[in-house]
Amino acid sequence: MLVIIAATVLSILVMGIVHASSSVEKIKLHWNEYRCNPIYMPFAGSIRPDVDTAENFAYCTNAMAGHFFGYIIDGINQLFSTAAESLGALADPLVAFREMFTKLRMFMLSFASSTFSKAASSTSVFVHYLIKIRDVLKRFVGEGYIGAFLVNAIVDFIWSFVTLFISILKTFVFALLAISIILALFQPELLVVAIVLASMIAASGF
Repeated sequence: MLVIIAATVLSILVMGIVHASSSVEKIKLHWNEYRCNPIYMPFAGSIRPDVDTAENFAYCTNAMAGHFFGYIIDGINQLFSTAAESLGALADPLVAFREMFTKLRMFMLSFASSTFSKAASSTSVFVHYLIKIRDVLKRFVGEGYIGAFLVNAIVDFIWSFVTLFISILKTFVFALLAISIILALFQPELLVVAIVLASMIAASGF
């Protein structure tokens, strides 16, 4: 019985040695493919005497770490790429909104400039006519009842005109203050103008 067991073990050992010797030759020829195989790593010094086992282990560890960190870096790069694409998609609506606000600002400035210039021109014309009327009244009527009535009517007309002008100005200022948040973000100088005008109107008592 012992003889049979010994013969079996011996046969297995012989077959293993023969297989190992053939495998060693193959591993030596293709060392770069097998050097990081966990089965052959402990025997690197025996298979390739010119390669130290510790150096081979360090080489394989660095190679595996490089592959591992490569996967991590690829994932991070993909994440940054996705974030950049998302930011790029958000940039287009912001540019369109800025263009729209620029057009709105130009329209409001143009409207304000046109309104104020027309109001100033009309006021100067009315002042000129008032001076002429005053001169005529002084010349022909003096300080009588008719002159007082006409002056009172003219003063009421001027007051109505001034009130209308102040109402238009207040409407424009309130429109600017209504969008004060947007002005504070994109056109703070226009908001400052609106605040100054509102302060002047409030100080005048209108």
